[in-house]
Amino acid sequence: MLGSDTVQSKLKRNQIPALKCARSLVYVIALMALLSLPNVGQAAPRLPGQTLDVRQPGSSGTINGAIFSYSALQPAGTGYIDPFLRVQEKPTEQGYNTDGGFPFNDKSPHLYQHSVLQSSLAVFVINGVSYYKFMLDSNQSGTTFSQHSLSLDQLQIYTTNNPSQTTTTFKPDGTLAFDSSTHLAYNLNIGGLTSNSVLTKATGSGIADLYAYIPVSDFVKTDKYVILYFFSGTKFSSTGGFEEWVAFESSVPDRSSTLLLGSIGFVAVVLLRWFLGSPLKRQIGSSN
Repeated sequence: MLGSDTVQSKLKRNQIPALKCARSLVYVIALMALLSLPNVGQAAPRLPGQTLDVRQPGSSGTINGAIFSYSALQPAGTGYIDPFLRVQEKPTEQGYNTDGGFPFNDKSPHLYQHSVLQSSLAVFVINGVSYYKFMLDSNQSGTTFSQHSLSLDQLQIYTTNNPSQTTTTFKPDGTLAFDSSTHLAYNLNIGGLTSNSVLTKATGSGIADLYAYIPVSDFVKTDKYVILYFFSGTKFSSTGGFEEWVAFESSVPDRSSTLLLGSIGFVAVVLLRWFLGSPLKRQIGSSN
């Protein structure tokens, strides 16, 4: 008979291969689990985006709660509209409105690139939802339909209490690195994970091209100013003149209207004083 020591040694020798096999199996399972994790150590991929085409009359659609629609407002262009942001560059372009300078492809003077008061914005109600309304007047050169098209590839709208920011730095999620007083109200591509875009006509010639309705509920009401950032040129290169953004504001008489009303009021006061004073003058004249 074999001694107990001999039996135990044989058992140990038989267990060694089994232990090695089990250990290898654990390594394989761990490696498979690790490989199954999405994009380990890499940035998340951009998801397929929505391309909204509003280049035809009557066309419209929504992305992330905002309504984009075709526009044929006339007259438009400098001299007829009051843009708060003007941008121009080739083959892509980007910019945002600020009183602090011209950070990207924004064009001087500040008469056409400046801050916007949230309190000045008019409210439009569509199907029971309140919106702020913005308009894009785009101008691309060419003779074909595609050459007179513009792709709006990013649109971000912020509220802030600092109207003079000039950052050109982006956060990992694709939003601008504004100061802590600034809040994101709308993002065409949330988290930088999608590639949504809006295709709009860009005929220029005094005809506006796109309306954008942004829900009022997205805006921080206690913030005083509104910043609009946009990027274009991915699907259709920017090749022409200025792109100008306009905010629809509450009805306030312009300077010429105010001057006219003041003049009418002055004349009315003079005539009223003359009318009331004439009988008294005639009475004094007759008594003499």
